[in-house]
Amino acid sequence: MLEEGRRPSAGGEKRRRYLRWGRIAVTVAAVAYLASRVEPRDVLNAFQRLSLEAALSAVTVVLFALVCGMVRWRLLLRAYGAIDIPSWPRIAHLYTVGHFYNTYAPGGVGGDVIRGVASRKAFGDLDWAGATSGVAVVFIERVVGVSALLVLATVAYLMRPIPGIENLGLWAGLGLATAGAALIGIAIAPRLAPFLPEKLGKPLRSLPRLYSLWPFLIAIFLSLIIHSGNILAGHVIMHSLEPSVTLGQSAVVMPLIGASAFFPFTVGGAGVREAAFAALYGTVGVPEASAYAASLGFWGTQLITAAVGGVVNLFVPLSGRESD
Repeated sequence: MLEEGRRPSAGGEKRRRYLRWGRIAVTVAAVAYLASRVEPRDVLNAFQRLSLEAALSAVTVVLFALVCGMVRWRLLLRAYGAIDIPSWPRIAHLYTVGHFYNTYAPGGVGGDVIRGVASRKAFGDLDWAGATSGVAVVFIERVVGVSALLVLATVAYLMRPIPGIENLGLWAGLGLATAGAALIGIAIAPRLAPFLPEKLGKPLRSLPRLYSLWPFLIAIFLSLIIHSGNILAGHVIMHSLEPSVTLGQSAVVMPLIGASAFFPFTVGGAGVREAAFAALYGTVGVPEASAYAASLGFWGTQLITAAVGGVVNLFVPLSGRESD
């Protein structure tokens, strides 16, 4: 089993429990509200137009993105000075199981913590400090991924603005600036910490130091590929339901939908994702029923690919004491 460095207090555990049930309640309420806006039969009829070829293509693309994610994580471990990088089988094991927990467990970050703690040997320590470095790299991986998503959303919007949505150009610019600041910030955080006030500098000092720039830059590039794959998977599903939708339109809409999935108050972005599909694809003439069906189809690709990690963990349970 994974070793614990600190046991959560009773109060902290209680707050997490309330937060977990709060997310479930908000998710149920959001899904119920969306279900009231359209006839379930219309959604089912739309979903039946999804071809098997399109569904398999979308799953294949998402699986490819999952492999790219494994490579990105390994590159970031190297970039941040890991001295004993896990083998490829170990990377694949941890990543697929982490993806399973991120998808199926409320909160969406449990798998990240598991990966970070289980990979602590990469930094040469078996104590909590080693685990902290492992978790920090997974956190950095998240920041890199979200920043790449912001870049894609911004560039796509600037190339083809969405009609009917005003003042999005300002938000697009802010998103691009935020992405740039985040990427630069995590790259120089420990060096920047001494010049900041204590409350700001302390958390930055806990981040590992960037030792190699090229793996870091390649990880950013892979993040762009990963999110481009999700755009393609979403488009393949939507195009199967509504052939009038073009790849260019999906290139604008899907990154914004991807950003909505990070809404923290629902399980796996449920409800928010469907609302984003309906609102954003609605700007290009997609009916709500088709948008909801496409959203469920896209979510299905996530559930199917994440289930791979569940099967892997069933036969080869994670253990923090495993050696590579």
